Amino acid sequence: MEEKGNEQGSNVSAVGVFEIPGEPAIVINGVPEITPSDKTDSVHNASGGTVEEAYTPLDLGEWFEGREVRKWFMGRYYSGTVMEFDKQTGWYRVLYEDGDSEDLDWHELEEVLVPLDVTTTLKALAQRVVKKGKKYAHKSGKTAKIKRRATKGK
Repeated sequence: MEEKGNEQGSNVSAVGVFEIPGEPAIVINGVPEITPSDKTDSVHNASGGTVEEAYTPLDLGEWFEGREVRKWFMGRYYSGTVMEFDKQTGWYRVLYEDGDSEDLDWHELEEVLVPLDVTTTLKALAQRVVKKGKKYAHKSGKTAKIKRRATKGK
């Protein structure tokens, strides 16, 4: 009996990927080594060492525009919307229901994002991003918003 316990213990600690018959999932034992890549940034800390920062989706920043946020502040929740993403700084501008706004980095935004509605298709999301991109025109190095007239019911 003790032998089986030891055998199972050694199998559990073995690194590998296992399929479970009848289940759509797989089990991965072990943690892969983290190697520096182009998706991580090295930042120097005060003691002179480097700290690896997690990947942030700067290339997908526009895809978060229009997403809803909910933040706990001073004893209550405030709802807001991600209004724009600044590619140069990597900051997301959030406008809250009370008229206040703030700029958040990816890690702060990730904590307050309301989960995406699963009924929204990826195609619809992509079309919204493309459509929004067409509304902007570059004038003398500055981005100016082009106002469009909407016709209701036509």
